[in-house]
Amino acid sequence: MKKRLVRASLAMMVSISVIGCNTIKTADGTAETDNYIDMNTVVSYSGTANGLQLNFRDGTGYYLDIPQESDSLTEVFYIGSESDHEKLLDALENRNGKIIVEMSSGTVLDDEGNGQDICGYYIKYDSERFSAGDQVQSVFVYNPETNYIDDIVSRTDTLIQ
Repeated sequence: MKKRLVRASLAMMVSISVIGCNTIKTADGTAETDNYIDMNTVVSYSGTANGLQLNFRDGTGYYLDIPQESDSLTEVFYIGSESDHEKLLDALENRNGKIIVEMSSGTVLDDEGNGQDICGYYIKYDSERFSAGDQVQSVFVYNPETNYIDDIVSRTDTLIQ
């Protein structure tokens, strides 16, 4: 029951964040006035230091600014090195209500889904979706109500082409 409440509150917070955005910029720099994004139509994404580029089935895309201020309720970590991973661990152990999002990539090592992330740590992938040698980008959303480093409320894996 607690897990359902956490997921529902997380979904509500993310929805409020997206709806509360005054400006959604497209890839060509023009502003859109839509108040929502149908996440079911997202086919790929990429992160930058200050935001997230979402690409949709119909070929359009949106760039969402994600503030990285210390008083922000959401922090996004792009893991590309061991020092990035250490910063993530520090944030996870001291998140105290913040929503922490981790974006990392890894490689599937065998047909059973065993893999290794960019820092060399073990990661398990869905063996029905991915096969040995596949490069996968993973997005983890951590439970804002705890400080446990393994309390993940949402995970999305995407094959990197």
